[in-house]
Amino acid sequence: MAIVSDEELLFELAQDSRRSFRELAKEFPISDTAIRKRVNRLTKEGVIKRYTIEIDHRKLGYELTSFIGFDTEANAYTSILDTIKDWSEVRSIFQTSLDHDFLMECWFKSNDELTIFIKRLENLPGVTHVCPATVIQRLK
Repeated sequence: MAIVSDEELLFELAQDSRRSFRELAKEFPISDTAIRKRVNRLTKEGVIKRYTIEIDHRKLGYELTSFIGFDTEANAYTSILDTIKDWSEVRSIFQTSLDHDFLMECWFKSNDELTIFIKRLENLPGVTHVCPATVIQRLK
């Protein structure tokens, strides 16, 4: 029997987490029961954190995706993150080791919304620099 790595199984699940274990068993040389046990183990170990969906945000009217890098004063970043994590435009926030302290993925319905958001972010006490980049095309 061929060995199927956890990574191979996770890659297939990441493509469509709604696929049944029986469907997945057709892709691999192991039974649906073995796949179910493997998925349960990976969930228990915290490798699989949650099941989610991929949204076509343009169909909801969000025409712009923007990645916004920003920097903060050292003593202000906790309060800033507590504030912006609940802003509806913010989809993800990452702490980075790149040019900016933090990077956010945000969705906007228009350039005007993006402009208002940037001004709101810039006006938060402790924000020292904001650098937005709008996605032209998603390639993968």
